[in-house]
Amino acid sequence: MGTNKTSAHNSTGSDKTMGDNDNRQDTELQQCIKDNQEQLQKRLLNELVAVQNRVYSQLESLSWLQKALALKWSMPPLRGWATSPDVLLRLHEHIRLTRPKLVVEFGSGASTLVIADALCQNGMGRLVTLEHNSFYAEKTQGYLDREDLAELVDIRVGELEPWSHPHLNQTGEPLLWYPEALVKDLKSIALLLVDGPPGNTCQYARYPAVPAMAGKLARKAEVWMDDTGRQDEKD
Repeated sequence: MGTNKTSAHNSTGSDKTMGDNDNRQDTELQQCIKDNQEQLQKRLLNELVAVQNRVYSQLESLSWLQKALALKWSMPPLRGWATSPDVLLRLHEHIRLTRPKLVVEFGSGASTLVIADALCQNGMGRLVTLEHNSFYAEKTQGYLDREDLAELVDIRVGELEPWSHPHLNQTGEPLLWYPEALVKDLKSIALLLVDGPPGNTCQYARYPAVPAMAGKLARKAEVWMDDTGRQDEKD
């Protein structure tokens, strides 16, 4: 009989220990969930603040850009693939201040109109724009025509061609860039804006602008690149 009482006592103690362990595990799990929730909320809050700051910055730049431009009609849409308002504002101000004689850009669109407006306000300079897509070239030409800015801009259209020179891309995929014949006559470029070809053309799609244009730049030329947040452009 004594043995049975001891056995029952041991069983009760074991059950209590298991219960304590379960309670402790439940407490630790609840604390872990709480900590993860707090970290997630903090991260989401930080991301929300960052997004709000970016949106405010773009709206502020857009407001200043609208004041700086002398356009009579509306701008092309500034979302999607278009250059962002903050970059366009800096671009316009830079051209107004430095008064370049020759600006070259790869890829047409809102930037074409902004550059042309700055050149027009300067009363000097011209823009050469390379575009591989005739549809976008025609749309951009239409914006220039209705603003009476067409005489300042030379849009050169040509489908992308194989690039046969050294390249950073070692994936083996086709390497494409603008027809080199389109830039053969250019020299003394004061400002070069690299916003094409599209990033999905191939890896490091915009790299050829460096070797192709290096010998055509003026002594104090500046090279600007859009989409610098993408990994290819960072590399």
